[in-house]
Amino acid sequence: MTAASRRGGKIAIARRLEADRGPLEAMYREVFGAKATENSRERWRWQYEDNPNCSPEGPEIWVAKEGDRVLGQYATMPVRLKVLDKILRASWGMDVMVGPNLQRKGIGSRLFLYWDQQVEASLGLGLSVSSYTLFRKLNWEDVGPVPCFSKVLDVRGLLKRRLGAAGAAVLAPFVSLFFWLVFPERKTRARHTVETRPAVEPFDDAYDALWERVAPYFDFIAERKARYLEWKYRLVPHVNYDVFEAHRGGELSGYIVLRLTKRNGVPLALLVDLLAYPEDKATIGALLDQAFAWARERGAARMQTFTFDRRIASRLANKGFMRLESPMQFCVRIRSDHVDERFFRDTSRWHVTFGDSDQDREA
Repeated sequence: MTAASRRGGKIAIARRLEADRGPLEAMYREVFGAKATENSRERWRWQYEDNPNCSPEGPEIWVAKEGDRVLGQYATMPVRLKVLDKILRASWGMDVMVGPNLQRKGIGSRLFLYWDQQVEASLGLGLSVSSYTLFRKLNWEDVGPVPCFSKVLDVRGLLKRRLGAAGAAVLAPFVSLFFWLVFPERKTRARHTVETRPAVEPFDDAYDALWERVAPYFDFIAERKARYLEWKYRLVPHVNYDVFEAHRGGELSGYIVLRLTKRNGVPLALLVDLLAYPEDKATIGALLDQAFAWARERGAARMQTFTFDRRIASRLANKGFMRLESPMQFCVRIRSDHVDERFFRDTSRWHVTFGDSDQDREA
């Protein structure tokens, strides 16, 4: 029974039971429609039931009930989160749903509060206005939007949508010159050779070793070991990713995860995830060069990515990325006495990417 229930209400919140599956699916169909329900079924199973970070008790889906009546649910994605020198049991808040006749009755807030009490770190990324308002009301730390970086790959392709083929042909040389001067793509100079290649085999122990080597150089980052990466980028049913590895002297020194999509009818390359020692300019540069070649082969007009980390951001700037206004708002609460308010004021060693949480969910 929740604190809310003890104050005299009849609402109880607990982990989802198998018996709740049918009522929740019926509610989802009522709220979002039959087509959305069917389309999300496979993603839902992967995201919540197959997640390698699930506890033995099952998916971290919290259900509000009044007696046997299901009122709503909040589905969260568990993750192992490295915060300074500790690994915390954390989860990303994701799918909140309340019955259509039960809006504005505080059920969603109770679900949020209950979830927040179950983990050592609760995380909200890409928040809606209502979720952001609630999290701030609950005194979560607002660390600001995750910085967004964009690189123009095909000026004519971008201009064509707005100006047509003829206008794009006239202006493209001038706009290209502007980007070449203001956001130059500098070559990577390295004393050691770094080779990149497609990651065609499953994620293996080399990725665990990479994680152990580089994790200490980040203050805040979700654990990226082989089992998690295999689930996140290979077993995902609704989107397809291309992964490239960087090797130096036969050792895995980094990886990059890419996907092609469209925004406003223009091909967009998403740099979904990137991991390497953040001061390893050669590896990050080689991975970015590989990403550009991959994107240009597929006709992408620009590439977009996200990170707080100032060292990776510096590599992005060196390769011609410009910083844009970010839509990816981020709030966090950490229940641990090894951090204080100063920790949240400096995010320069935090690495949060588009691959974290469920930001990249569209097919």
